[in-house]
Amino acid sequence: MKKLISLLLTAVFLCGGIAAAQDGEILGKPFPDFTVTDVDGNTFTLSEKLKDHEAVLINLWATWCPPCRLEFPFLNEAWEQYGDRVAFISLSVEEGDTPEKIREFRSAFGLSLPVGRDEDGALYEYINGSGPIPATVVVDRFGNAVFFHNICFASLRQISSVLESFLGGGYTETAALTDIPVPDGTAVFPAGASRKIHVENPGARQVFFRNGNPEYRLEAYVVNDSAAHLRLEIPVSDDPYAMVLYHANRNDLYELPTLLTQDRLSYALDVPMPGAEDGTHLVDVCLYEFLAPDSPDVLDVYLIPGEEYLKELCEALLPYGWTLSDGGEADASPQDALQAYILHAVDQYGEPVRGLAVNFCTDTSCAMARSDENGVIRFEGAPGIYHVQLLRAPEGYSFDEGFDFYTGGEYGEWRLCLRKD
Repeated sequence: MKKLISLLLTAVFLCGGIAAAQDGEILGKPFPDFTVTDVDGNTFTLSEKLKDHEAVLINLWATWCPPCRLEFPFLNEAWEQYGDRVAFISLSVEEGDTPEKIREFRSAFGLSLPVGRDEDGALYEYINGSGPIPATVVVDRFGNAVFFHNICFASLRQISSVLESFLGGGYTETAALTDIPVPDGTAVFPAGASRKIHVENPGARQVFFRNGNPEYRLEAYVVNDSAAHLRLEIPVSDDPYAMVLYHANRNDLYELPTLLTQDRLSYALDVPMPGAEDGTHLVDVCLYEFLAPDSPDVLDVYLIPGEEYLKELCEALLPYGWTLSDGGEADASPQDALQAYILHAVDQYGEPVRGLAVNFCTDTSCAMARSDENGVIRFEGAPGIYHVQLLRAPEGYSFDEGFDFYTGGEYGEWRLCLRKD
């Protein structure tokens, strides 16, 4: 029960730490040569690795570090995909992480990428000073540091977009990268009025816990099924590529675009509910902006597998001042107030695109609309399923040829991303 209460009362935001000042001091400069030995006894020398690799990725971490654990699956996938072109070395900066402990950690997490220790702490001091971990540096083929990052990666896509910036014949001189590259392909994402996690199981019951502060509540759903069917919403002001869903129980992180349904009308995820053998009666899912995990806009929702566990939880929380209120205060559907189909045309940097021409088509006719000075296209045709075709982009912008999508049968709102050339 203590573990259950801890999950409920503490929001888990694991990827904190914006890049320290050191990034500006090392980027674009030659990276000192170094030699380390991984836990399998293999020697890793930077200058030697650069002889037969196009880049080197150096990752600093510790076994006690939750964000490090969060990004390791993505790093391991990247190593499996790029290991023949990019040399990877992942080094613990914790003195207590012995080779035996690191090997046990690697085995427990199913890792295959090279891991070891920053024995004297010199790399950590040079790269990150006393900054947070995980910390990652990429050294290009010319031996210069070209990327620094000390917040955990949220996906394989993020790592790939960084590495691809330094690979191939087109990379002919050092060019430092200060941010993870923004996807610049054409895409459309559904938008709502606010950040919201809906549980769509028939019979799921929404409840809230309050502690006397009218501005704060904990949202929960009682779910009697084996899995909770989640539908997620974010406002158009949120960049989908910056948003993540965190499953605290499993320590899993999902970039929101990976949860986009095939019809592009919503984000969805099925979350298994715990059984008696799982040791907990609570699932914590959290929707937030990846680079701002301590933002007040973070949304935590808790999933409770049955009324009997809700009763047990209420009794456990009562001494802490938390009481149960019913779900009658739930927010209305964000789309209830819409009276049109609304597109927000933006470029890859989130800036509005004025003058984009699109068609809203049925089987019998089409109506053209253009984005205004705020990048907004508003089509007030009768509710129905429309085929949205992109016709012409304004000068300096482009979209993928043939890109289109279909609306739902009800009014809705979308973020439409184009490319600023």
